[in-house]
Amino acid sequence: MLQILVPTDFSNNSYNALFYAAKLFKNKKSTFHVVNVCSTKNDPKKEEAQLESAQGLDALVHRLIRDVGENSNHDYKKISLCSDLPEGIADYAKTNKVDLTVIGNKAQEEVKHILFGNNAMQLVREITHCPVLIVPLEIDFKKVDKLAFTSNYTYPIAEENSKAIIFFSELMDSVVVPMRIQENKGNDTAEKNRTQFLNAIAHKSGKEVELPIFDGKVNTILEFVDLWKIGMLCMVYYPHHFFLEFIGNGIIKELNTKLKVPFLILPNRQS
Repeated sequence: MLQILVPTDFSNNSYNALFYAAKLFKNKKSTFHVVNVCSTKNDPKKEEAQLESAQGLDALVHRLIRDVGENSNHDYKKISLCSDLPEGIADYAKTNKVDLTVIGNKAQEEVKHILFGNNAMQLVREITHCPVLIVPLEIDFKKVDKLAFTSNYTYPIAEENSKAIIFFSELMDSVVVPMRIQENKGNDTAEKNRTQFLNAIAHKSGKEVELPIFDGKVNTILEFVDLWKIGMLCMVYYPHHFFLEFIGNGIIKELNTKLKVPFLILPNRQS
């Protein structure tokens, strides 16, 4: 049974992420861990906050079942967590051996919510053992025909991450579109890493696309996603290389704000 963590602050963003996950895994036996961080450990009003949180979680799950219908494949665990963000959610994910974390992105008018903006990026950093799926605000659930994976192949793509890409591809009955950013072209190590990955996903893969950087990485990727009608974008988070640039310069945050399709971030599994 899949263990899926969906943090919620009871905003539209977080409900939309839960709704999307319930639809995406409709035919998979799954336990959804719906977690609300209601206070810190030392909050003098902790018990009051927990009671309010528990009531909110009951109403949230009731709303979800009303919207998507009863599903015998799905169980729900409702957790009111007294902890700091994002460490508390990350610790919960690791302790409960979560297979996937699903979060909503932020809208400009909802920057006050604790799960979005910088905290969402911190969750990506902190949750290092499982993929994180970021769901755009108010996106309509629809079939994903093309799952794009982008890399410059500086590091090898771990076998577990190749399997995760194939899993999502099979789950959604979609083709994987490898999207190579034109860095390290001609580098023997990068070429070896690329070849190994392409061989690993060959039975689910479409034609590889090479992206020249014509107006910065964000605009290049967004242009590709729109032009090729990509339904989900996937990358690997490398803390000390390629993805650090995305986080350090705010590029992933910009992508997350502008991207209109789900964004699957795979953990670095090399260490």
